Order: sequence, then C-alpha cells, then structure tokens
Amino acid sequence: MTGQAAPVIVAASHNPWLSQGDIFSSVLIVRAGVSQAVATQGIARGPALLISHGCAIDKKTNSGRSKLEYLSFLPLQSVAELEEQSAGNLRRSAVDPTLRPFEAFYLGEVPSVGESYVMLTQPFTLPADFFRPELQPFTAEDTGDAEDTRPVPAMGDTRVGQLTEDAVGVFSRKWAIQWTRRDIVLDDEA
Repeated sequence: MTGQAAPVIVAASHNPWLSQGDIFSSVLIVRAGVSQAVATQGIARGPALLISHGCAIDKKTNSGRSKLEYLSFLPLQSVAELEEQSAGNLRRSAVDPTLRPFEAFYLGEVPSVGESYVMLTQPFTLPADFFRPELQPFTAEDTGDAEDTRPVPAMGDTRVGQLTEDAVGVFSRKWAIQWTRRDIVLDDEA
C-alpha cells in the first residue's frame, strides 16, 4: 500500500459485552445456496464477524429484560486463498476512500485466525440462545456512555478481537452502500 499506512481494523481485545464488530474464532456457520440448479445447505464451525447493530443487541423491555433473540454474522474468509492480484486489491481497499469493492470488507490480521475479509453478501443469523447471553451491569466508565446492563455471552464465547470504532463506521457505511446503493455519509452531507 504505497503512501498510506494500513489502518488498524481489528483490536486484539474486546468489550466483555456483545458488540457489533466482535470477531469469534468459532461459531456455527449456516450456508445455503444453489449449485447446478440443486439447492445446497451446510453447517460448519468457523470464524465470523458479529454484524448485529448495537441497538438490536442491547434492546430491553420496559421491565429491563433483554429482547435479544437473534444475532447476525458474516463468515470470515482467508485472504491467503485468493489469487495474488485479488488479495492485493483487497488489501488496497482498506485505504481506498471510495470504499470499493462494496461487497467485501478487509479485516487484516485477526488474532488466532490470520489475514481475513468478509463478503457482505453472505450474512447468516443464529439464535442468541446459542451464546446464553446474560445481562450484566456496567458502569458509565466501562461503557464510555451511561451506566447500563448489557448482554454477556455465558457460553460459546470464542471472541478473539473486535473491529475498532473507526472500522465499525466504515463497515456500516459499506453495508448501507452494498444493500441500498446509497452512501449514508454523503446523503447526510447533502
């Protein structure tokens, strides 16, 4: 990447509560598709990026109980499995102000996983109960916001990192462009 340093995309630490941008080294990955006009399906374990929005994760009833039912993910893909030119293009996309290609999001080095990316066209959803989330109290100092209770996984917590705050912003922007073909940042500036 000439002229620009690669941005830090993945932090090796994560919040104790579930957050958009958490990276799990192993979750159940559900795949469905069509191959040669035949429906295909599969379930495997692998690394994935939690993409559910923070508001959906933290939402509670009036009585303070969690409303969290499902979590959405994107499976991590290995950059090493790409052809050299494609891998180079993907790495350059991390500093490309046009955010292209919209359908791919480069993660860089992910602890315990390796150099990775996700395809925004491959989301899947799992019941939150797979992680048996429990609401736990956190101080304003912990959250950087207000004192609050947040869901913490009591089972299946294989998180190895988390997108940085800036990377979550870029991901959200690319997600909106990929699915609406509108840039939420440019629309706000207009």
